[in-house]
Amino acid sequence: MVDAVIPILYPADQTQFWTNNGLGGLPDAISCIVTEQRNTAGGYWLEMDYPVNGLHFDLLAPERIIYAAPSMGNIPQPFRISRITRPIDGIVHIEAPHISSALRQIVTSGIQTGTDVGTLGRAFFTEARELGQTFRFGFASNIVTSTAITLDYREPAALMDVLLGTEGSILDQAGGEFEFYDWDVVLHAQRGVDSGIEIRYGVNMSDLEAETDATELVTAVLPFWKGSVAGSDTFVLGSICTASNAASYAYVRCVPLDVSDQFQLEQDQIPTSAQVTAKGQAFINKTNQNNLVMSINVKYTPTTLGIGERRINLCDTVRVVHPDLRLSSTAKVVETKYNTLTEQYDELTIGSIQKTIVDTVAKMIGG
Repeated sequence: MVDAVIPILYPADQTQFWTNNGLGGLPDAISCIVTEQRNTAGGYWLEMDYPVNGLHFDLLAPERIIYAAPSMGNIPQPFRISRITRPIDGIVHIEAPHISSALRQIVTSGIQTGTDVGTLGRAFFTEARELGQTFRFGFASNIVTSTAITLDYREPAALMDVLLGTEGSILDQAGGEFEFYDWDVVLHAQRGVDSGIEIRYGVNMSDLEAETDATELVTAVLPFWKGSVAGSDTFVLGSICTASNAASYAYVRCVPLDVSDQFQLEQDQIPTSAQVTAKGQAFINKTNQNNLVMSINVKYTPTTLGIGERRINLCDTVRVVHPDLRLSSTAKVVETKYNTLTEQYDELTIGSIQKTIVDTVAKMIGG
């Protein structure tokens, strides 16, 4: 068995990481931090600083794999080296995304409808293989939706976009929380648990930064449709569609929303203004991203950790308390920065790292 604390270097073609020590351990790494973000494409990576006179410096190379613990108490994960900087003061900086980042370079296509999310996802993995691509990744989910959902990717798309792209992806339609574990991609209905842990300043919190951001708050959309009818450009404007909580804020914050792609019309057909409005209202009702974005960054050190005592992991719910700041908040852990060498979190982010409704709309209108 490999040592779970010391990062291990493996060849680029390694597929099993727990049976041997590969090319060797990296005990002389100066730093090794693993960052993981909740439900974010590309939000899982390792960064390492390593000395040029280190034991295995000459073996470090792009494509090779660093096997390192991603979080407290969890089994190490493989991270593929993508970049090594030039030495500065005898130290190189290494960037290595989790091997699941390869899903961004694996393409698939097709249309699938059903209620079993695991079956829907695996169908796109099968389509990708039938295109001639070879990979080890598999997909599983415990989510079964109450009504059928349709995944429509007639044009080729990256598997990662099918899984957790912004519009029309599995995550967008079915919800849940992703976990990338070796070659397995798992969509849980709920990945984390209510940890029951309280992070309190002066006890197990050494630093805190809380931020509430209203700069990109949106509480309404103005939907529109545009197309070509009988050779002429045609435009249909809907009515403003507001979120249920719009009245909670000083004024309605509205952005345009192009719903043209949401209609399947016969040639020269035009949707009514009411139909366009209905699409806009459905969009604003579905999104839960029209609230103030609040995030809390804390530096957390567990006091004691006995046998059976709960550890904090990504997607767990915790309570953050800072009496002097009159802060008491319960929310999910949405980002972890884990120091593999010290076996502690350098930082936890409690709050919401997500695509805002502004990002979603901007992508839809090509902004």
